[in-house]
Amino acid sequence: MKKIYIISLSYIVFGLITGLINHEIAYWTNFTGESVMSVVHPHAILLGGLVFLLMPLFMKTFQLEKQKSFRCFLWIYNIGLVMTLGFMTARGMSQLLMKPFPSFFDHMVGGFAGIGHIILTVGLGFLFHALMKSVDQKEGVI
Repeated sequence: MKKIYIISLSYIVFGLITGLINHEIAYWTNFTGESVMSVVHPHAILLGGLVFLLMPLFMKTFQLEKQKSFRCFLWIYNIGLVMTLGFMTARGMSQLLMKPFPSFFDHMVGGFAGIGHIILTVGLGFLFHALMKSVDQKEGVI
């Protein structure tokens, strides 16, 4: 369970740092528009920090960690979230620094961020599978 709290803390720290970077770079470059960097902060805190902060409650109640699909969730969800946050950060930084990507690279970064979101969704599917299986085992429905 300690590993889950460390994962949560890592995403919260990352989210706070990206929020600070977004604010400071926008201030120093006089950036007035919207950038993708402004949504990296809530993505990291909510999809990373909050999800993994609440996970021990489910683990304690339903013994989730005994499910194979829970281990799949941990790997797949983290891969998807790191991929999403990484590419969103890359695009956000290019917008804040007013250094646009070439057209092909811009589409590629957006596509990979979208793929990261899809991987996140697959990870959530594994989480719900683990939850349903754990609830069935707890109720003796198997």
